[in-house]
Amino acid sequence: MLSYIYGRLEEKSDGIAVVDVNGVGYEVMVTNSCYCALPSLGEMVKIYVYMRVSEDDISLFGFDSLREKNLFLKLLSVSGVGSKTAIQILSGIKLQDLINSISREDSRYIANIKGIGKKTAERIILELKDKINPFEYVLPIEMKHNIDETKISSVIEDAVLVLVSLGVSKSQATKLCKEVYSTGDSADVIVQNALKNMGNI
Repeated sequence: MLSYIYGRLEEKSDGIAVVDVNGVGYEVMVTNSCYCALPSLGEMVKIYVYMRVSEDDISLFGFDSLREKNLFLKLLSVSGVGSKTAIQILSGIKLQDLINSISREDSRYIANIKGIGKKTAERIILELKDKINPFEYVLPIEMKHNIDETKISSVIEDAVLVLVSLGVSKSQATKLCKEVYSTGDSADVIVQNALKNMGNI
């Protein structure tokens, strides 16, 4: 099974990317975020992929990150959700908004995606609400020896978003995260420490 492909971007249009890998052109149906992140034609690109093999077809689906691919695989585990529907969902809503909707058991945002509908949205939440760990989808913050204020603000902001998705008010989440933050902490560490301290507020 393919994990990713790396090669020269030959074509891109309507959610499709064609990547030349050693003279072989791979056509990949990509999510909206992956499509927007594609470089100019002729440049090298790495796309995480899922390969679907059926009796009469072999298809590749592409993602901007492993997090996006992992969520795609979780969507495939939902009854009635196939590869194209999962790509449609990921292209119709931001990754963090989808995670938040599932965590809060709020089907409205998912149901508003074109072609999805209320029943499919409710089924996604029902089958995934206990399988989704919000910590898995916090964007990693690249740590450096000299961390500036922008970097600190960014990692705290990510942690606040996770706490808000878990039902904590934004003001309370911000206060908690700032109190527990230590230099070098990742967003998930901040969230874990903040949750431990919630009983002291």
